[in-house]
This record gives sequence, C-alpha cells and structure tokens, in this order.
Amino acid sequence: MDLNAIKTFCRTIEAGNMTAAAKALHITKSVASRRLQALEEDLGVRLLQRATRGVSPTDEGALFYERCQRILDDLDDAQQAVKHASDNLVGHIRVTAPRSFADLHLRKAFIAFMKLHPAVTLELNLTDERVDIVSGGYDLGFRITSNLDDSALIAKKVAPMRFHTVASPDYLKEYGTPQTPDDLRHHKCLFYANVSANQQWRFLDGSQMKSVRVTGPMMSNSGTLQLEAAINGLGVATLPHFFLHDALEDGQLVTILDDYIKNESALYALYPEKRHLPLKVRTLIDFITSWFTQPQHQKCL
Repeated sequence: MDLNAIKTFCRTIEAGNMTAAAKALHITKSVASRRLQALEEDLGVRLLQRATRGVSPTDEGALFYERCQRILDDLDDAQQAVKHASDNLVGHIRVTAPRSFADLHLRKAFIAFMKLHPAVTLELNLTDERVDIVSGGYDLGFRITSNLDDSALIAKKVAPMRFHTVASPDYLKEYGTPQTPDDLRHHKCLFYANVSANQQWRFLDGSQMKSVRVTGPMMSNSGTLQLEAAINGLGVATLPHFFLHDALEDGQLVTILDDYIKNESALYALYPEKRHLPLKVRTLIDFITSWFTQPQHQKCL
C-alpha cells in the first residue's frame, strides 16, 4: 500500500473532511480523493462514509485508522530519533496562535526557535478568532483561556495570564470609580467580541464567582482597539496584562476592582488528542514554555 495514501486517510479521519486534510498535507483535494479511492480499491473495503458536510469512518475504516496511526507514529518517532541524534531537528509544523499576543510576545519566541532549529519550517496562522485545531489540520495551537472545553484536544499549560479591569484617570474622574462589580451596571464598558457571553463579566465575590451584565458603547474583536478606547476615556475594559503593561506603567490606565479579579486564565498549548506528539512539536512546546519562565518575558504576562 502507498504510505502517502495511508497518511491522507488518517489526516482525513482526524480533520473530518478531505479539504482540511489536503491542506494539512500540502496537496490538492483531487489528489487526496484519488489516494483514498486507490486505498479502498487496494483493500477491497469501503473506509469512509462520504456526506456533504464531511466524512466519517466505516467500522472497517475506524479499525484501519487505529492500526495505521500507530504505524505512522512509530515511523515519525524513528525519523525524528535519527535526525535528533545529530541535534538537527527537521520538519514542518502548522501552528495557530492569537494574533495580538503573537505580535507582542510570541513572534520573538518563534524567531528564536527557528534560529535554534534552522531545518524546521513553521506555518503560522495568527488570528484572535477561535480556530478549530483538528479540522484545520494544525499540529499545534496556542490559546489564552480559562475554559478548556474541547475534549478532542490535549492541553499543556504554558504560562499563567493575569487580567485586569481598567479605566483611564479621566474616565474615573468624570464617572466615578466602581467599588464593587455591581457598580459596573451603571458604567460604560468595552467588550471583546471573540469571547462568548462577552456582556457577562465574571468576578470573584468572596469565595464565589458571580456574573455581572454590563453595557457599553463598543464591541470589538481587537484587543488593541479596546486598549486605545479605554486610554481615550470611552469606558471600562477587562484585558490581559500583556496588553496593559505599558499603559499601566505610564499612568494612562489604572486598575480597578482588584480584589474581585480571579486570574484563572492561562496560555495553553493544544494539540489533537488522537495524534501522537512528534518530537518537533514537543520541542516547540517545551521551548515556548521555557521562554516564558524567563524573568524578562514573565513580567509582561
């Protein structure tokens, strides 16, 4: 059997559709289709149920996938072991990460990693929107979250992330300083569109979490725009420290409700549960994790 056809089959199962699998393998959809058809003809069984929305394995396909994926994992380990023996990490890694955080901090870490491993190629999709790592065919995703609700992914905590509720001195002078989360009901708030329930802000009240419904003049999928709006006195915002560091240092913004903030979010490295973690991906995760343990990088998180 053609090893490329087996790889195409396994990636199609993981992605749930042929288009995403073809993209992950850097081939066209028609090539992927021909490989799968040839594989089914070689085996004499139907491996995939094809539908408009995607594909799913038949009983025979599920059994074949389980065995083949173990074989591909072993081959990848063997390949990486030989390459790593000469300290020459090689391969292609598809990564997705938050654009705002990458522009400010991760970009330097990625560049440092590539200088250390020049034979590795990175394909980076930087976006603040939530990306489906499995169907997108990514080897790895970085995500800032407090809610790991995707059972199809394995998560490794890379670094804790602090959040603050902030406003400009001019805004607080005009509208007053909120003393409790409930006071925010009477303030102008700035929302981050990429967070579910973005008008329900959560705070720690004693030992319990409570939600406060807030309203305001602006909703945006850009943390940078939220930051600028808060600095210019348009309202109250809740943002991660990596956005706020400079504005807090120079007094353009001040934190409020500090006793009610529960910093439970973190930067996580996520990868598909069904996929063995290749050495190149594991090395990248370890590198990024180590990067953010360094004091000069830690202070901005």
